[in-house]
Amino acid sequence: MIVLLTAFTLFNLVAAAASLGGAARLLTTEERAHWRSKTLLLIAALLAWSFPIAALGGTALAWRHYESGQHDAIPIILAPLLWLIVMGAVFAIVDFLDDGVIGNGRIRNP
Repeated sequence: MIVLLTAFTLFNLVAAAASLGGAARLLTTEERAHWRSKTLLLIAALLAWSFPIAALGGTALAWRHYESGQHDAIPIILAPLLWLIVMGAVFAIVDFLDDGVIGNGRIRNP
């Protein structure tokens, strides 16, 4: 179990850092100019800012549960991945409802 916890801890740390980088990029006016849909931009920003909180909080909680001898550490550390899947599905649904095409939320050449 410690190997899985360590592997998912490293994954969550790297994914949280990447998410923070993306969130910071979404604050720039150049990046905001690329987005056709303000709703999709809002959802992308929500995902980018909320995932690091979920990843770091889930990781800390999972390690605490493991150290206290509880057997639910693996599902807790996997919860941030579920958050990514749910937010990705929400993003895809809103993108499709916005213009009928998935992956068309950004402008290619602003």
